Amino acid sequence: MNVGEAIVTRRSVRDYQEKPVPDEVLVDILETAKWAPSPVNSQPWRFIVIRDREILTRVMAHAKYGSHLSEVPMAIAVIATDVETFHWFNEIEENKYAAAVVATSIMLAAWEKGVGTGWVSVDRKEINDILDVPREYTVVAVIAMGYPVRVEPHSDADRRPLDMMVFSGKYGERFPRIDEEWVEEHMKK
Repeated sequence: MNVGEAIVTRRSVRDYQEKPVPDEVLVDILETAKWAPSPVNSQPWRFIVIRDREILTRVMAHAKYGSHLSEVPMAIAVIATDVETFHWFNEIEENKYAAAVVATSIMLAAWEKGVGTGWVSVDRKEINDILDVPREYTVVAVIAMGYPVRVEPHSDADRRPLDMMVFSGKYGERFPRIDEEWVEEHMKK
């Protein structure tokens, strides 16, 4: 599977098999994901692997759309830490954006291995307390993870047309060179 295929075919999964993700698969996913880009190669992230059903249930209580968390084989909490020695990056919250990028890398690396994931938004303060995350750090996301029961393919209606997303020079200025037929033809391959 190439990167483009992984991005286009990846789905958010909420229904998982009981089959656990083996440690060697998990480590391979995290080894791949840790190569995500970050400001000045700071890698301002840490991961907490959560397999304990009681903890997953407590996390679920603080995730408005995470009712499936109590039944997933595991989840990974992605924590944004500080960008050391470059405090300006922390002031503009680049560390949180970098943690979101590594979360995406985890999801794509998992998908390549047949492991499904789903981003779960949580009440960060509550989850920090449950997971004993230091106060100065932030849980950016909790990623549910496991082998999917089923995967529904995307339909073209799942995404807005590209010409609604791309501007030229300034927000709202139509990008003149988007050829919708070319995009449609090449993105389906």
